[in-house]
Amino acid sequence: MIYPINRNIHRPSHLYLDNALYFISARTKDRCNFFNDNIKKDMLKNKIDNAVGKYEAKLYSWVILPNHYHLLIAIKFGNDLAKIENLINGGSSHELNVYDKQSERKIWYQYWDYILRDESDFYVRFNYIHNNPIKHGCVKDFNELKDYNYCSYKDYLEKYGEKWLADCFKKYPITDFSITEDI
Repeated sequence: MIYPINRNIHRPSHLYLDNALYFISARTKDRCNFFNDNIKKDMLKNKIDNAVGKYEAKLYSWVILPNHYHLLIAIKFGNDLAKIENLINGGSSHELNVYDKQSERKIWYQYWDYILRDESDFYVRFNYIHNNPIKHGCVKDFNELKDYNYCSYKDYLEKYGEKWLADCFKKYPITDFSITEDI
């Protein structure tokens, strides 16, 4: 594949489509655990909620971990994707640096997005997001995941119940689709 001269081949291209479902992953610079307490995770979740609300996107599932997050989101206008990510990553960088009394520290490395193709694609990533706190050792199992406040699993558990989630995991098992050991 031939890349444009000014394009970094290690940086993903983004495809901006209207009315598309996206799986988004973003990780911190050098995988640093910048979001290592509840105050900082709340800060990031507020940035996510504000960005989603501003651009009238629909957030289906989400997870926040100390050094990355994943979103499953529907976006009306493809060009809003970069604006949403800028509000989340730029806004959280600024607020975290003020909170930690740091000056111009780079927080985010970059983000990746993937356009979902079908129902199976949606639910595999939905399950991947909800399994992520277990995968990374934030909680031991699904029983502990019920109390993890930085994942949408609890919302679906309350709305649809444990059987629905278990059936979802059974019908749409997680496959390894990550770039490298997550992101």
